[in-house]
Amino acid sequence: MFEQGESQLVLTNQRDESAMFVLGSAIPHPHELYLGNYSVHTSAAALDAGEQRIAALHRTMVAAGDRRTGSGTVPVYR
Repeated sequence: MFEQGESQLVLTNQRDESAMFVLGSAIPHPHELYLGNYSVHTSAAALDAGEQRIAALHRTMVAAGDRRTGSGTVPVYR
């Protein structure tokens, strides 16, 4: 997503609402990467397995229903 370089990244909010951004970056990976909707892997097989695991976790969460607590936290599925 990011181009190589050292230029500044500027984020602006055009509304009067708070926002949270989580950005990650790293040195370029020396191997070909396989990009999925939610994950990045080093082989097509690993990407497929990862995407299947994410889909399985989604099914588990949907089956469990709304499990938010009074404080708004949501349980983590492993």
